[in-house]
Amino acid sequence: MHGLVAGGKSPARWPYALGMDPAVAPKKSSRRKTFISLAVGLIVMAAVFFFIFPKLGDYGKAFATLRQISPWWIAALVAAALVNIALYPLTAIAAIPHLPYRQAFVNRQAGFLISNVIPGGGAIAVGTQYAILSGYGVTATAAAAAVAADAVWTYLMTLGMPAIGVVLLVLTGRSTAGMTTAAVIGLVVVIVSVIAITIILRSESGAASIARFLQRPLNAVLRKFKRSAPDMEAMLVGFHHHAASLVARRWPQLTITNALAQLTPLLVLWVAVTALGAFPKPITFPELFAAYSIALLLTSFPITPGGLGTVDAALVALLTAFGMDASLAVVADLVWRLVWFLPQLLVGLISFGIYKWDMRKRAH
Repeated sequence: MHGLVAGGKSPARWPYALGMDPAVAPKKSSRRKTFISLAVGLIVMAAVFFFIFPKLGDYGKAFATLRQISPWWIAALVAAALVNIALYPLTAIAAIPHLPYRQAFVNRQAGFLISNVIPGGGAIAVGTQYAILSGYGVTATAAAAAVAADAVWTYLMTLGMPAIGVVLLVLTGRSTAGMTTAAVIGLVVVIVSVIAITIILRSESGAASIARFLQRPLNAVLRKFKRSAPDMEAMLVGFHHHAASLVARRWPQLTITNALAQLTPLLVLWVAVTALGAFPKPITFPELFAAYSIALLLTSFPITPGGLGTVDAALVALLTAFGMDASLAVVADLVWRLVWFLPQLLVGLISFGIYKWDMRKRAH
């Protein structure tokens, strides 16, 4: 891959155009906003778990049901959690084929921790992953391409899966008119996004044209919030120069590994619902897939860390609407968080320690 992008711009500078700050922690000027966002998120999370959930289901009944799960199903839950953690780093290896699994593991799990602990931590996580890859000796060009491609694939999966879920409901006759409309809108957004990304990747002029098309409405929206818009041309042209070659060569691997990363938490949820005796009746797979993907879409709106509370309320409400007992839906959500989310956060924290240790050894 080339060492300099058009105009003589160093690839090491390009992540800044995408908002990638290689520093692991946010800048001091943004810490106050981070603490305020965290406080708001904790309030929302507490409101959901202490005020909304008790109205949806009985906590006592939920925990009584939890104690009745057989050891075999507990073993299945542990196995699903391990599969989720083991497969998650493969997206980095898909983008950087010669990256050792250990380094990919540290990179992806640390990024998961940042993006799910800090409200709006996605941008910081992008910078964190870029910094970790650079620290392990990955070239600036390859690191930028890998992080950018991963961000784009995550965006497409996050938008596309709810649309697929609702289409499955429509095909099985389990949807409403509102869901059908949502499915059509979702599919249109995904198709338009794929077309735009294809144009951006095909040529620099195409990337610049898309950027100019987006810049004006983005300026207008952010001006109302008294914020300056990013330079879309620098972002999209930079993405074209760094990611076009990677995507052309590795798009099957990127697609498969990102799909696995998105679907393994669903595996944990499926095992939890099955262990509680709610699958395949009253919950069918299309309903479970739709509930999971629609709820997970809420992580794109970072009100709380990791979507805690907002995602859980949506998931419980959807499972209940599809016919699952409310108390069972609450315990299924709690098991899902306990088996999928919490272990991966702990693994992310350990990964940060491993990275710091590796960098200390390298410095010495």
